[in-house]
Amino acid sequence: MELVTDEKIKTKVLYSELKEYGFKLDSRVRCIHCGRPFQGKGLRVFREGESHFVYCKFPDCDGSIIDIVAEDDEDFAEIFPVS
Repeated sequence: MELVTDEKIKTKVLYSELKEYGFKLDSRVRCIHCGRPFQGKGLRVFREGESHFVYCKFPDCDGSIIDIVAEDDEDFAEIFPVS
């Protein structure tokens, strides 16, 4: 897989993927793999062939788009307290 560095392509993919999960580019989200919060536009986009894959902002985490929740999601409040 190759990291997408073209901002137009990255933004287009992220806009579409985040919208599918009910988020926007400026939404504050949290990865449930690593527990770290960030803005949705910080997600990393990779390309393999004609497909795009979206992963957590942090390179040391392998969380994907399905592992992203709202930063203040009540279902995860005990695990990741909001300060």
